[in-house]
Amino acid sequence: MSTIHLMIVDDHEVVRLGMRAAFELEADISVVGEASNGAEALAKIPTFMPDIILMDVRMEKMGGIEACREIRSLYPQISVLMITSYPDDEAVTASVLAGARGYLLKNVSRAELLKAVRQVASGQALLKPEATQKAISKMMIITNKSHSVPGDDLTEREREVLALVARGYTNKQIAEALYLSEKTARNHVSHILEKLGLSRRSEAAVYAVEHKLLPPRQ
Repeated sequence: MSTIHLMIVDDHEVVRLGMRAAFELEADISVVGEASNGAEALAKIPTFMPDIILMDVRMEKMGGIEACREIRSLYPQISVLMITSYPDDEAVTASVLAGARGYLLKNVSRAELLKAVRQVASGQALLKPEATQKAISKMMIITNKSHSVPGDDLTEREREVLALVARGYTNKQIAEALYLSEKTARNHVSHILEKLGLSRRSEAAVYAVEHKLLPPRQ
């Protein structure tokens, strides 16, 4: 019987201790290491080389989903099993897209936790069909967007706002430049980020420059 080498990643020490205790009496599962966030896990993987990483979704510095994406890219042989305190459809979908092999809630019983780790170790995925389908649908949307003309679905006003974001304007400055209320300017920025599939203003600025969406200065 081969031993499953497990790494536990959670930003709460008490949670890590509890999980470690759940595996201590299992002859086929060995906890080889711990980490308090995704960045620390990535730094420790070369030392511990686990077969499976049991990882919290939400952590400071680097969350589980971002870390999962990096781990699956750098160490495709390692399986990641996500675990969280709260059910969240978006987080499940994001976990699937990041390459996670399973998703659990922290209120599972010890027996269910052990079963999940062994299932993932045997090569099985621990994901509900609807979660996988949502991930596939989201990936199709992303793929379709990648084939569209950059910024093509932005309105003329949103293009103006994007240009100002790229030039470092704050919402207040955008509002003053375009004779809008600050709330309207903020809403435009939010809609732009959503349409472009971005999460930060800095990303929008880079996108605008890379795709030549900036009009010449007057």
